Amino acid sequence: MKKNRSAEFIISYDHLVSVSYLLLCLIGVVMILDISSIQSSLVNFYTHIVYLGISLLSVILVLYFFNLDKLRPLNPWYIYITLAILILVLVKGPDVNGATRWLKVGPIRFQPSFIARMALIFYFAGFLDKKHDKIRSANLKEFAADFAPLIVYTVFIFVLIIMEKHLSTLIIGGATLLGMLFYAGVRKRLILLVLLLGLVAGALIITRGDDFRSGRLETYKVYNLFMRNRPAPERNDDQYQVRESLTALTSGYLFGTGMARGRAKHYYLPEARTDYIYTVIGEEFGFLGAIIVLGLHALLFFRAFKIAEAQENRYYKYLCAGLAMNIFLNALVNTGVAISILPSTGNTLPFISYGGTALLVDSVSIGVILNISAKRRRM
Repeated sequence: MKKNRSAEFIISYDHLVSVSYLLLCLIGVVMILDISSIQSSLVNFYTHIVYLGISLLSVILVLYFFNLDKLRPLNPWYIYITLAILILVLVKGPDVNGATRWLKVGPIRFQPSFIARMALIFYFAGFLDKKHDKIRSANLKEFAADFAPLIVYTVFIFVLIIMEKHLSTLIIGGATLLGMLFYAGVRKRLILLVLLLGLVAGALIITRGDDFRSGRLETYKVYNLFMRNRPAPERNDDQYQVRESLTALTSGYLFGTGMARGRAKHYYLPEARTDYIYTVIGEEFGFLGAIIVLGLHALLFFRAFKIAEAQENRYYKYLCAGLAMNIFLNALVNTGVAISILPSTGNTLPFISYGGTALLVDSVSIGVILNISAKRRRM
């Protein structure tokens, strides 16, 4: 049942989500200032402040001025635009460290793969709502027929992201969409089949693709926390970043070394302000600081999921749950890489790491979640 919001105004929204978001952004500002004061003469800090200002403004705009019902018919257009931009990246995008992920428009540079994840979540939410009556009963053949547009668009977008060599975004996006299918009630055997196909595809990409991915797996065999008979560490470039991350984390103990004594940010970790910012938090603020950051992400996730569960409108339910999963899975992957539970990837920590596209997209997601949670009164 859809609500007419044209004559309504917001009287309240979920404050736990907004407070968690603002605290994470504040921690991000402190950490970027801390790292930039050593590595980049505050240039990155000032740039991050600009990104954050735009992101905070986007939250306000989405919360107060977006009508999700009226925007829903645009969901297919988000997919079309995303496909066009991803193709444009492959044609025009610069090669950075062997990957083509960026698109530059004037002074603005962004990563369309982050936008693609959000576009797919919006499209999935609308499509799952539309096909709700067929979800729980559909067998493999019926699912392939009834959900063909969903499958085709997802495969096309994922193939383009693979060509851009952004595997971490692909993994997080795939896990999020799989979670949405499970949440919507798709049969478990179909979920397992999709998961199996994804694992096979991932294995082929890693083993038959670029050497750096198989090299990361070799490093993971040495430093992961689960293997008993691990190979002996080698002091080579391939293992350097993971080794330094674990060295910094283990030196933090319970309360950390303090910001003045942090070692990792002094160029020991090349990606300290992006992929490994959680390591710097763990080193300088210890286990306590690291668990607070992860706890804030968990609070945001579970609160957003509670909002989703409270919705009578299935479109809002699926959309809110999908956006929440997307953010939280991203946080889990980043922290998992930092402590070597997962192989090294190239993803940032939501709301804390330096980066414009990820911060803006995740902030828009928070705006949508708050919009869904909002209580309204008719004028």
